[in-house]
Amino acid sequence: NPLGWALGFKEITAPTNVRTMIATFLPGVGFGNKVPLLIPDFASPAFAAGAMALLGANFNSLVFDFVMRQKLQGQTINLFILEQLPVITPQRFEQTIGGVVIADFIREQVLHLTYTAHDLAPFARDLGWVDASGQVKPPFVWHAEDRRQRLAALDGLFCHLYGLSNDDAAHVLASFAIVREQDIAAFGRFRTQDDVLAQLRAVRSGRLVVGAGP
Repeated sequence: NPLGWALGFKEITAPTNVRTMIATFLPGVGFGNKVPLLIPDFASPAFAAGAMALLGANFNSLVFDFVMRQKLQGQTINLFILEQLPVITPQRFEQTIGGVVIADFIREQVLHLTYTAHDLAPFARDLGWVDASGQVKPPFVWHAEDRRQRLAALDGLFCHLYGLSNDDAAHVLASFAIVREQDIAAFGRFRTQDDVLAQLRAVRSGRLVVGAGP
């Protein structure tokens, strides 16, 4: 793989897991057949990274996970199943909300969420995370609260892109029982649902931000 990175996902899963689809950006090393890789064939590494960042965010959205659970009957995410699932078209990502291009907002969140170790420097480089001399900037420090807010921002945005109403989004989020149980144990409330619905309201009001508040 000349890019030095790829988008992969965990092939063995189950609809009863915390999450059914677990996709991530991986360094350019060898992987077994239980981690299918999606390697873009684009002439420009920057275009490849930008396009795959959008797809990776789409794969990891709670809405996409919900749809996959309706299709998956076993424990293997076969490619023929993945290919049938609805993803947001590239043209939708070029729209703006509050003067911010949706694609740019998503790529920024993906960069912060993935580039937390030096082995993904090639991916960060292709996303444009370089200094004036062209050198890749250092990785982001792992910060649990920051990550939670960025993930909620993405989930709220994808609820909007998939056309969900507030009630639809609440129904989708309520179906993640293990997430709810973990949140209640940690925060005393279903915080993921609260945060995502707050982000969805922010998007509907024309604000594309991280940390929209309750």
